[in-house]
Amino acid sequence: MVMGGETGSTIDGAPQVNPERSSSSRLASGIPSSARPLCAGTGGPTELSEIACSTEPQCVWSLGDDLRMVASPLGKVVPVGMADVFRVHLASGRQIEVSRDQEFRTVTGWIPLRELEIGQRLAIPRYIPKSIHGTQLADAEIILLAHMIGDGSCVKRQPIRYASIDEENLAAVTTAATHFGVTAIRDEYAAARCITLRLRAPYRLGHGKRNPIAAWLDELGLFGLRSYEKFVPSVIFDVGNDQVALFLRHLWATDGSVRWDEKGNQGRVYYASTSRRLVDDVAILLLRIGVHGRIKRVRKAGYRDCWFLTIDGVQNQTQFLSVAGVHGARGESARRVLGELLSLASNTNVDTIPKEIWVSVRQILASQGVTYREFAAAMNTKFCGSTLWKHGVSRSRLAKVAEFLDDDGLRVLATSDVFWDRVVDIVDAGSQEVFTGPVLGADNLVVDGIVVRQARQ
Repeated sequence: MVMGGETGSTIDGAPQVNPERSSSSRLASGIPSSARPLCAGTGGPTELSEIACSTEPQCVWSLGDDLRMVASPLGKVVPVGMADVFRVHLASGRQIEVSRDQEFRTVTGWIPLRELEIGQRLAIPRYIPKSIHGTQLADAEIILLAHMIGDGSCVKRQPIRYASIDEENLAAVTTAATHFGVTAIRDEYAAARCITLRLRAPYRLGHGKRNPIAAWLDELGLFGLRSYEKFVPSVIFDVGNDQVALFLRHLWATDGSVRWDEKGNQGRVYYASTSRRLVDDVAILLLRIGVHGRIKRVRKAGYRDCWFLTIDGVQNQTQFLSVAGVHGARGESARRVLGELLSLASNTNVDTIPKEIWVSVRQILASQGVTYREFAAAMNTKFCGSTLWKHGVSRSRLAKVAEFLDDDGLRVLATSDVFWDRVVDIVDAGSQEVFTGPVLGADNLVVDGIVVRQARQ
């Protein structure tokens, strides 16, 4: 089964399940209808309420016993009543709402919400495979869609427009528009300090005749949306990784940023939007190319909240800039940053396996009769008593440990599809209607970017 019930008083800020709560709240266990499982068939997230109404067979991405992502059939999803729901916030900015019986994957096994504590590290995907079915779009559609989501305007009863100060972006949109038979009209307004392209229909509009770009955006669910309402349409999640990279390359050319921080001697890479859903969607697409993003909200009085999706770390930034890169003027900065990154040594302090893994390592050492000093020498590190066991370990270092001890379990952890995220807050999300349904095979699934399952009875 997927999904989970109720939580009560807090200890050190972490809610603990109160078994004395009213029986009515214990009747239902699941996740709310607004939660978005990651569907393997289409590659993208789909609201649970939509899945519940579908008559088509569904597959979701799950975490296998080998800690690799695997497609698992999802049975019929049904509403099961009202439940007390809590929202779990992770350091990466991801969040999920669950009820009491939901379990999360830690490095030592599954743990229910009632036992979850601030600071614990949970499994989230570090990589998402391409969709099972797959599709291919014309590159022109990928490019135009990325630019329209970033800097385009397609509200009702107004001309479709695109605005930019980047000539390469303007050229890309002009060329892509010809795929729809549209010739872009260039308007230059000195006061606006940007150039606008009007994407007019190639024929007179009338009853039953629409601008072909407007009709296309309408099919994708994007026509008429304001910036804070935008999202990545489902078809983008279904394309291959090369076209995902193409989409990201052009999207980053709009509201993305890549620069080198001389003072910090590090790259600064982020995408910004007033749409939380759009940022969540882009974070999923980044996982398709093996890039982990961190989401942060920035508030400013008198303005809508802005969401920043940052790409941190030498290895992470290098992967993004090598595989996707950035189109246009920002591409020059991206190439410079990539050059700087290639001259730096990667220092992993976030993407690590939790320190609890050392318990297993010490047990293996004891069973093999290896002393701690011998182990430290083999790892080419200084033995400092218990200090060795107090911190997490990088994937590369754990791989060396696994080879030294010849342990398959450690090898699985060192090469898994898991990023171990940290719990930073757990808050009451009120009473909500929840849904449940069986996940066959792996018996867990990825919901809102986090691996979860319902407690086994």
